[in-house]
Amino acid sequence: MALSSHPLVESLWPRRLHLQLIAMVSALLVLALSLLGGYTVHEQARLQQEAAEGHAASLARNVAVASENLIITDSLDGLEELATHSVEVGDTLSLLVLGRQAEVLAHVERQPGKPPRVIHDHRLPADVHVPENVSGAEPLPSIVPHEGRIEAWHPVLAAGLIGWVRVEHDTRSRAEDRARIWRNTLVVSVAAVLVCVALLTAFLRRPMRALATARRFARQIVDAKGSLMPVEPGPVEVTELRESLNEASTLMCQQMIMLEHNMGELRAHEAQLAEQNDQLGAIFRLSQDGLVTFDRQERVRFVNSAFLHHTGLSEAAVLSMDARGLSRALGELAPSHKPFAGLDKVFPCAGVEPAGGDSVVLEVAGDRRKVLSLSGQCSQQGGVSRVLYVCDVTRQHTLDEMKSEFLSMAAHELRTPMVSIFGFTELMLQRDMSAEQRQDLLGRVYRQSQSMVAILNELLDLARIEARRGQDFSIEPLDLGEVVQAVLADHRAPDGRAAPVVVAPTQAMPVLADRHKLRQAVLNILSNAYKYSPEGGDVEVRFVQAAAHTGPQRFGVAIQDHGLGLSPDHVARLGERFFRADKSGNIPGTGLGVSIVKELMDLMGGRMQVVSDLGHGTTVTLWL
Repeated sequence: MALSSHPLVESLWPRRLHLQLIAMVSALLVLALSLLGGYTVHEQARLQQEAAEGHAASLARNVAVASENLIITDSLDGLEELATHSVEVGDTLSLLVLGRQAEVLAHVERQPGKPPRVIHDHRLPADVHVPENVSGAEPLPSIVPHEGRIEAWHPVLAAGLIGWVRVEHDTRSRAEDRARIWRNTLVVSVAAVLVCVALLTAFLRRPMRALATARRFARQIVDAKGSLMPVEPGPVEVTELRESLNEASTLMCQQMIMLEHNMGELRAHEAQLAEQNDQLGAIFRLSQDGLVTFDRQERVRFVNSAFLHHTGLSEAAVLSMDARGLSRALGELAPSHKPFAGLDKVFPCAGVEPAGGDSVVLEVAGDRRKVLSLSGQCSQQGGVSRVLYVCDVTRQHTLDEMKSEFLSMAAHELRTPMVSIFGFTELMLQRDMSAEQRQDLLGRVYRQSQSMVAILNELLDLARIEARRGQDFSIEPLDLGEVVQAVLADHRAPDGRAAPVVVAPTQAMPVLADRHKLRQAVLNILSNAYKYSPEGGDVEVRFVQAAAHTGPQRFGVAIQDHGLGLSPDHVARLGERFFRADKSGNIPGTGLGVSIVKELMDLMGGRMQVVSDLGHGTTVTLWL
């Protein structure tokens, strides 16, 4: 679940855009400074630890060198004096000099703010652990870290080990340094947030005032009656928003005029419809929509042939039913996973006034999908109490599902480049940058715009094909091999992929086609071959011809990949608009490319043939 959807976050999160921007920038600034403070504390602690260890080791080494002769000559007073002077260096807590048998020769401690104190107890303290000597090896210095202190050991050597020097160093002052750094970080964060809020507030004041004006105009646009809002200089987005609102106001005014005109025509049509009511009986019998009427006792009074065709029920059985019986019979037609809601949902009216119910969908189980829409009307006129209308909406439902899939896909495909374009342009508007950085961002915006243009071009191509139906085609004699070879020469394989493997034609392949449309179809299938073989593999191009038993000789170009492949069900639907075999969204596309190729081949008198093996690749052959 998104963070902004949490009830507590929704109650605290500001609803104004400029406040959201200020809050987000401030939070990012605090986070960045906190990370910087944490890193500084970590590095400071590490450096202090290293410095403390180096100081303790150096002091232990110096005392070990200085005490070598004193231990040999058994000068304990000299050792105590050396230890007393040495313990005053830095943050030293204690200094201990031990003999060969770990006996205490000198022991001096120092408390913060007090003079050193000599310990005359020559017993080894219980918390002191002398480093173990490895037989036959020269003892080495060592550092032993503890909580709040460091223990440094250094051997005293004179033709062998004659003693040890232990220095205990205080490291508690590091905690105070870390606390001071965190306090300074907090102060800097507060100051930075205040400066950021002030600058953003000043920067956003004019754009937000312009947006507020546009918002007020948008709320009153219904009552504006074609009035326009002045367009003032400002950010491009705000200026375009004002211009769009002005266009919307003008269009709404025009539509209101047209609506009033249409209302007048509608009243005239109502008068004509009143004269045609007597003809409705015959029309209902011949209608493609099913019709059932009920009498006052809620028994079926009339049923037309369209209803019987849609449901598969017999006329005798339906005429013997009442409303409840018909509802049960219709429910038996529905599959178990999509039960029928019942005629009570179609006829919820219980009063005496005429009223209509909700439209209810009934999916009929069977080999072929059939979806029926049932709607009803209650009436107290004549001997009819209810009228049930049944329409076959299978195609509409299929188109709606295809449209939903397309809208989801198009929203995903268009949103990604749109977000990138918005982000890069916002970055260029808000930050100063070098010409090289700006050129890099403009290149990215250009590439994302190309992606959006490619999607829109496919939609426009399909719309043009639908509207003109080949009227703009320039059909001429062509050599299929020559046209395909030209396409391959101009085509660039995706990065990391080899060029297509081409088996050149052995003879001329004369066809009648539009050169540009044929190039478009071949290029589209070739691009799909690379797109739907993401794991690699060769893309092969072969030229084929069909045996001419009757009619003219047929030639074709076959493009084969070794990619994902298609199931038989997907092959059967290939060429449907907006249909995509890949539902994951990992492969970009609109589901229109193959549909456009199929339309082009049909309009040029050819056809598209698809042979595929799921998981092993697909071969698409364009015949002319």
